[in-house]
Amino acid sequence: MSIAAPTPCDIRAYRGPDDATATFDVFQAAIRQTAASVYAPDQVEAWAGPARTDLTTWDMRRRKAATLVAEVEGVVVGFADLTPDGLVDMVFVHPRAGGRGIARALLTAVMHDARAWGLTELRTFASRSAQPAFERLGFVVVADRPDNMVRGVAVPNAEMRRYLA
Repeated sequence: MSIAAPTPCDIRAYRGPDDATATFDVFQAAIRQTAASVYAPDQVEAWAGPARTDLTTWDMRRRKAATLVAEVEGVVVGFADLTPDGLVDMVFVHPRAGGRGIARALLTAVMHDARAWGLTELRTFASRSAQPAFERLGFVVVADRPDNMVRGVAVPNAEMRRYLA
């Protein structure tokens, strides 16, 4: 068995409407493919929502957060949102780029930004598929949330926290 070497990626700030489609596509693929390995089909559909949507609201949400985008050879392969109160709201990596250090690079950049903002703690609500990536970077589960509801369907996740030095 061989282990793929980490993929070098560039981390940059979200670029408004220009990144909306690419980040939404990463979100959809990560849920419909990666998360589908640990969630039932009805949970995946509830969480992913419509495969196509008006991206205006999506774009506005990315702009309200400090969204970082990961690119490999100019292609968006992941993104992460950090809100001013220390919530890591979204971290998604396209399945084709999974297992190559993209989530680690995004979360490391998020932690750097959080420290620069003077935050002392980060929190997130990690899916079952994302929880191991957060744990590898020092996040700990503070509460299991088996009854987390998304569009009327229970989609369990875990509240996690990480203190920043």
